[in-house]
Amino acid sequence: MTAELIPVLVLRDLAAASALLTGVFGFTQRSQGRLALGSQEIALEAVPTGATGHGTIDHLALAVDDVPAALAEALARGGRIDGAVTPDGPRFIPEFWSRGAAFVFLEGPEGARMELCARPGDPRPGLPGHDHIGIACADFAAVRAFFLAQGFTELAAHRLRDASGETPVCFLALGQSVVEIYSPPDRAPAAPPQTAVPHWRRLIVEGAPGFRTVEGPEGLLLERGQR
Repeated sequence: MTAELIPVLVLRDLAAASALLTGVFGFTQRSQGRLALGSQEIALEAVPTGATGHGTIDHLALAVDDVPAALAEALARGGRIDGAVTPDGPRFIPEFWSRGAAFVFLEGPEGARMELCARPGDPRPGLPGHDHIGIACADFAAVRAFFLAQGFTELAAHRLRDASGETPVCFLALGQSVVEIYSPPDRAPAAPPQTAVPHWRRLIVEGAPGFRTVEGPEGLLLERGQR
């Protein structure tokens, strides 16, 4: 079995979340508490207490063939663009991969961030499915080192620059799964006190013999799976 990461999404209303993920994004029920879309599986979990919010695991990105087309389908099914990230719709980053990457953010269950990504001119089989899991951090070097220490390999590294400053970005892979690590210029130099349970709470590592649950910087948790 190839190693994969299964993000855990914590929610107040599991039934409503399942309805949104299946109805808007196209996920299907795989087992109790698990949904899948192609190569992407997620686990749903009831929030233990209090409210949820955005944490270090910032978003789940789904790979699609065409972002505008996938966005139009999602909106027709009742989806909503995440106005805090891409209020004007799809965007493009020319530095990523061989020919750039198009993307747009949508609101997932209870406001959890979901991204649609495509690589124009670089077709991939079996889509829609997994693209990456976004990790927004303050200490880029420490978080990158943590994932490398767990056996991840680096696929690409960039430094994006705009009017707000410079954002280091890297893509790391474990088996078929990819994490995107990035540190925006406005990210606090130290992780702020966690006042809410993060939407994407932890990552389950499946299909990696010998892997043990490990905690990382800024609240990251990689949990050994059952397979």
